[in-house]
This record gives sequence, C-alpha cells and structure tokens, in this order.
Amino acid sequence: MKKQTRFGSRFFIGLVFLFLYAPILLLIIFSFNAGDSSAVWKGFSLHWYRELFQNRIIMESVYITLLVSLLATLIATVAGTFAAIGLYSLGRRKREALMTVNSIPMMNADIVTGVSLCLFFVAFFQFWGVFAHWFNGVQSLFELPERLTLGLGTLLLAHVAFNIPYVILNVAPKLRQMDKNLIDAAQDLGCTWMQAFFKVMLPEIKSGIVSGALIAFTMSIDDFVISYFTAGSSSSTLAMTIYGMTKRRITPEVNAVSTLLFVSVLVLLVISNLRELQQERRPVRRKKRLHIAVSPGAKRLAAAGAACAFVITIGVLSSAATSQPVVNVCSWGEYIDTDLITQFEEETGIRVNYQTAESNETLYSLLKSGGADYDVIVPSDYMIAQLIEEGMLEKLDYSQIPNYSLIDQRFKNLSCDPGSEYTVPYAWGTLGIIYNTALVEEEITSWSSLYDDKYAGNVLLINNSRDALGEALMYLGCSVNTTDEGEIRAAYDLLADANRRGVFQGKVMDEVFQKMEGGNAAIATYYAGDYISMLDNNEDLAFVIPEEGSNWFVDAMCVLKDAPHQEAAHQWINFIASTQANLANMDYIGYASPNREALEQYPAYYEELYGEELDQELYEIMAAPPEVLDRCEAYLNLSPATRSLYNELWTKLGI
Repeated sequence: MKKQTRFGSRFFIGLVFLFLYAPILLLIIFSFNAGDSSAVWKGFSLHWYRELFQNRIIMESVYITLLVSLLATLIATVAGTFAAIGLYSLGRRKREALMTVNSIPMMNADIVTGVSLCLFFVAFFQFWGVFAHWFNGVQSLFELPERLTLGLGTLLLAHVAFNIPYVILNVAPKLRQMDKNLIDAAQDLGCTWMQAFFKVMLPEIKSGIVSGALIAFTMSIDDFVISYFTAGSSSSTLAMTIYGMTKRRITPEVNAVSTLLFVSVLVLLVISNLRELQQERRPVRRKKRLHIAVSPGAKRLAAAGAACAFVITIGVLSSAATSQPVVNVCSWGEYIDTDLITQFEEETGIRVNYQTAESNETLYSLLKSGGADYDVIVPSDYMIAQLIEEGMLEKLDYSQIPNYSLIDQRFKNLSCDPGSEYTVPYAWGTLGIIYNTALVEEEITSWSSLYDDKYAGNVLLINNSRDALGEALMYLGCSVNTTDEGEIRAAYDLLADANRRGVFQGKVMDEVFQKMEGGNAAIATYYAGDYISMLDNNEDLAFVIPEEGSNWFVDAMCVLKDAPHQEAAHQWINFIASTQANLANMDYIGYASPNREALEQYPAYYEELYGEELDQELYEIMAAPPEVLDRCEAYLNLSPATRSLYNELWTKLGI
C-alpha cells in the first residue's frame, strides 16, 4: 500500500511538472533548431542565437530592460529598506496594519496596477501641462516643458513602485530577529544613528536586503503587463519586444530570447532560494527533531492530494464550460456594441467568447501559430483574400444567414471574395489623418505632414505595415497595391528617413486613443470611425482624407476552416448582419454599415436616440460620399514575395 501511495504521489506530481515545464522545454529545444520552423526539427544550430545578438531592436530592448531593472532594484532596495526600518520602529498594531497594506500591491492583479499607473501618469501629465504653461507665463528665468509623455521615466517609476513591497517583505523579518538593544548600545558608546546603522544594523539585516534585491530584480526583468501600460511608445522592455515579435511571423529567434530570459530568471531564483536555505538550515533541523511525527510519506501524500484536487477541479470547470453552446469571436478592440453580445446570448442561449486582435497581421500570426480556436473572425479585405488563398476559411452556408440579403450590392462580390462565398461584410470606412488643431497651426491636407520636421516627436505611425507603407506609397504617387520592389523600398526609405530625423513618436494601434485624446501627440494616421470616437473626448481633433488619396476598406465576418461551432457561428453572423444590430453598431463604433437599410435609417435613428440632428459633416466622415471614395483605393492581396518584402522592411524599420 505504501509503495502504491508513493507511486501515485510521484505520478501526479510528475504530471503537474510535465504540464508546467514541457512547453518551456520544447521552446528551449527549438531555439537550437537549424531551420526556421517552431515545429519541424532541422538539426542543431546556434544560428538563432547569433541572429539574436545581431538584432538591434532586441539588443536595445535588452539594454532598456537591464537599465530599468538595475535602477529600479537599487532605488527600491534603498527605499524599501528604510521603509522597513520605519515600520519596525512603530507599535505592533500599526506595524501589522501597514504590513497588510504593503501586501496589497503584491497580491493585486498586474493588469489593475498597470492600468491604474497609466491613468495616473496621463492625469498627471495633463495637470503638468497646465502648470507648466502658467509657470512659463509668469517668469522668464527658465522654461519648463509643457508636454510630458509616457516613456523611460514612467517605466522606471512603475518598476520602483511595484518592487518596494517585496523589499519590505524580505527585510522586515530580519529586523524582527535583531535585538533592539544593539542600536541603543551602539549609540550609548558614541555612535551616531547612521554609524549604528552601517556598523550594527546593516550586518544583521544584510541577508534580507540581498534577498529583497534579488527578488526585485527578478520581478522587474520579467515584468510585461505593468511595463506595457507605462512604457509608452519610446521604450520597450525585452518582454514587450518578445510580445511584439509574436505579432509577426514567429521565428526561433523568439525561442532564443525567451530561453535566455528563462535561464536568467531561473539563475536568480536559484541564488535567492539557496541563500534562504542557508539561513534556515539550522532552524529547519531543529524542527525536524521536534516534529518527527510528520513523516515524508505524509507530506508526499498531501502533495499528491493537492495535485489530484487541482486536476479534478480543472476537469470539472472544463466540463461545465463546455456544457453550454458557445461561439468564439475575434475582432478589433472597441468594435462592437457590447449590448449586442448580451442580446444575442439571451435570444439564443449561446455564450459569446469575444476577444480582440491589434491588427490584421496580429490576427494572422495568431492563427498561423495555432494559438487560437476562433469560430468567427473579422479581418479586412486584403487579409481575407490571403486567408482564402491559404485555405484557412470555411465557405458560408448563406441559407443560415437570411440577413445577408440586406447587404448593399456594392459590398458583395468584393475583390477579396469575388464569388461571395466566404464573407458577410461587417463595416467599412476610410483611412485618414487625425490631427490636434491645438497643436497644429495650419490645416493639414497632405500625407507630407507625417514626415515633416516641424512635427518631430509628435507624429504617431500606425503599427500596421500595409497602412504605414501604403501612406508613403500614396505620397510618392504610387498605387497602394504596387508590386514594384523599387517603389516599395522608396516608401520604406521615406519612413526610415523620417524616423532617423525623430519625426515619429512611436508606432501605435489602439494606443492612439490615449495619445490623441490626451493631447500627447499632434498627428496620427487612423480610421475614420475611431476618429469619431476620439472626438467625444477631445473636441480639438480634426480628420482629413489627404489630397493624394487614401485607402477605403471593408471588414467582413468569416468562419475559420474546421471551426468547432459552425452552427453557432452562422447564428452570430446572421444576428450581427441584421438592420437593428447594424444601427446599434454604427452608433457605437462610428463606422459605416454595409446594411443598406441601416445606412439609410441611421440619421433618423440618431435623431430619435439623441434628440438632435446628425452632424452631416461627421456623417460624411463615417460614410464617405462617392466623390471621396473615388480618390481612395482598396487593398488587394499581394503576392507571397511582396508580403515577405513588406515584413522584411517593417521589421527593419523597428521603432
């Protein structure tokens, strides 16, 4: 029986560790793959490690990571040590209460900390802008900068903030173990407080300080979520760079950098744990003599029981989750009236798992990597053509989508789906320039403003290779669908030159909302519908379709090949294609509907909803009239060679 128990405990513990570390082991193995696949082994090679150390973007992110981690560790260690000493001097009740408060940031979700810090910094920057403007107006001795943005400074402050509690937690026990009379004795013998601190207290608590510093450095170097919300566009940590790399085609280079990061953190944790074991070795031995009744077998049995409970709990939860009909949807952020999700679930009993992607390229990368099991996706026209070409979409059963008859004829038989077999149009719109009239003196009419030195540091480049290079092509008088390598490289050179001159503040997608609404940038390229949303929070913003022309696009609902919930997927598409859903969506997302009834009825719908007439100028931005569309060009699917060139140049551009 004892042997069976021992076998069972080891088996379940082995399963848990296999589940945790098998993916990491696979990642490490394929970091030494001679080929560029993350699934097919082509032989052992250090090629990707050599590529890694030659990658400027990664090396810069390593520098930023080490700089921030070391500085944050140093500052947090000093601040946390003295904070712990201050807490140590308080009474027991006050000390315990404050230690509870100190534990909250460590237990708090990183997403909460990241978002709250981001909001705090943005609010402070707005206050600072007002203060600096007033200060510069009342004196002339020196001038304060009136505009602050997220960057290295905010990143460092964020890391210091979440590291201090860990230092306090490690130093506090050492202070409690120390004899309080030692400091008093040292001072009685003529030492100042600082002398007593360095000669008496510091040696006593040194191990706690070192442990706290190691943990702080580990937490800092490994952080992603908080860094993502506080780094801004100008600074990128290694974790953020890895995340950005996964948006494009995933190569073993990602495996290599992830392996090095894992090994670095592992080494630090081992050092930290060894120090703790060294300090606790003697007390532990005494405990063994005192608590001899607690056998190793009992401990193993408890561990096995915990593992079993974990596995059973996961199984039960998974079973409960799959018992209800579900449809998995991936679209863009802020691209649906969430009330429609609730309404659909109430009407059909089908649960909607709604996730977002940052760009068409992000979505494509996710699909190709096998990291998603979506039923319905909402890509743009050129990406739809690529997905059809690669056999990744399922032909729709339009008999289950009667609302497809409401789609305007001009949005059927599109170039991306000429036979109307794979798509139901979701929304359409245009790409243009959004600018802040409070920061830009003249009216913008041309793409040239994106590359103008007078807006240096105030231009946001869209984080989408097709749009960014397309803008440059249009400025150069070329088609956005050109396959001429010379024209494409000329567009890249235009972007690279502007970047070298410091024109671009950074690349953004949905971050553009915070930037433009908060007045943290003057010019950005983005979509008409999102401009309408931004306008609600910043009335100084304006939108223009440049005189050289632009892109007009159609986003459409598609079902992935072999989607697990195809019937539910068709129900969702039919529901969203209805007139009422399109009216609600138009009002929520600011994009024009392909549903002809909704497009016609929206002005009346708006007036009834808000009790005022729809601004015709805004309506023509939302639903561009024919004379504007005549100057615009839709993206076509490019050849694999041209797409590869785009990816190469976009990666080379960095930013």
